[in-house]
Amino acid sequence: MPLERLRRAVANPLFREVAVTYSGQLFGSGIGFLVQILLQRKLGAGDYGLLGLAGSVGMLTAVITDLGISHAMVRFASRHLAEHRADLAMAHFAAGFWMRMALAAVVALVGFASSALVAEYVFHKPDLHWPLACQFLAVFTGTAYGFWVFFIQAWQRFKLRSLIQVLVALGKLGVFGLMWLFNVVTPSTAVLLDLGMSGVGFVAGMAVSPRGLFQVPRATWTRAARADILPWCKYTGVMIVGDVMFNELDTFMLGIYASEEVVGVYRCAWTYAMVLGFLNSSVSSVLFPKVTAITTDQELRSFMRSIVKMTSLLAVCTLPALPFLSWWIPYYDVKYADAVPVFYVMYVGIVFELVVGPMHYALYTLDRPQVLVINAFAKILMNGVGNVFLIPLYGAFGAAGATIVTRVFGGVFTLWFIQRILREREGRV
Repeated sequence: MPLERLRRAVANPLFREVAVTYSGQLFGSGIGFLVQILLQRKLGAGDYGLLGLAGSVGMLTAVITDLGISHAMVRFASRHLAEHRADLAMAHFAAGFWMRMALAAVVALVGFASSALVAEYVFHKPDLHWPLACQFLAVFTGTAYGFWVFFIQAWQRFKLRSLIQVLVALGKLGVFGLMWLFNVVTPSTAVLLDLGMSGVGFVAGMAVSPRGLFQVPRATWTRAARADILPWCKYTGVMIVGDVMFNELDTFMLGIYASEEVVGVYRCAWTYAMVLGFLNSSVSSVLFPKVTAITTDQELRSFMRSIVKMTSLLAVCTLPALPFLSWWIPYYDVKYADAVPVFYVMYVGIVFELVVGPMHYALYTLDRPQVLVINAFAKILMNGVGNVFLIPLYGAFGAAGATIVTRVFGGVFTLWFIQRILREREGRV
């Protein structure tokens, strides 16, 4: 019987789509992971900590280039595509692209101009100036590539997305090899490498994607933005800002309260944890356009049960990572041995998010995105308070511990609220 259930789960179309998405992301991001562990060895804990801190600040500010636009774009475009109305879908895609690129230009210019002040007066780390400045320049191409990922996700072309990710990653590895050969690997050049490859990914991706994005008249995409995307972003944008703030809060606060070396240890554990995190994002990429197209509560409940079965199976498959990384991290570089217990704490949070996280998308279907906003900022408050007390005592381990407690709280609250809404709606029928 267990084997039969396993066979049915593997035969599920959702499982196959996640497998395709994750295999491409795992291969592509796996190469990025290889680059990261080589950077750990080449730069050392101090410079690698500066690189991680620059990336964290970049993520916190780059979210301003989205503000929920991408999720709103996918929500409305997915339904239009399901109804075979590609012209309306393309209007929403064009609105998302031009709004995001305008925001990216503002963020890149302001961030670049203020990077020296942030490095000196916020983090008291002058050496952070140029990595941070380069990170803000990378916002522009990163936004363009990020748009394409959502664009092709709405079309549900998961194989194409995986192929582009793999090709971009191979190009990144080749360029990184040349940088290593000519001994020009620094935190700043590592950021510039990401900048260039994001630009290549956007151009290559759009070249093989459905055409018509740049032919949409301005009046058409402006109307789509005003009627659908901007009203939806009222809640979704704030929620996404809150989620990114929560995800990057540990690194940000470690940068303030701890040394570069402690940040480096934390980011080492984070690098390995993100390999499993790619599985979470693959599941989300497949499920988001499907969940937003659901129209009935019965269909939603059935879909949620399918999600739990699939993600629980995937969670079990991640268990071999624990003994392997316990051996590998200190074997690869003993300076990062303290990252092992930090990874263990992160692992619990990632597995919990893998099983519970996709349920959050049900709130889009139920038209309750404001709950995600409340949840996101409640988690920021809890995590921030926990970090203030735990980082001075336990360093990176304390930051990871505060985060896992907060993740569990946020996930349980969201599940409770979804079930409450469904019960209330059933009672009114």
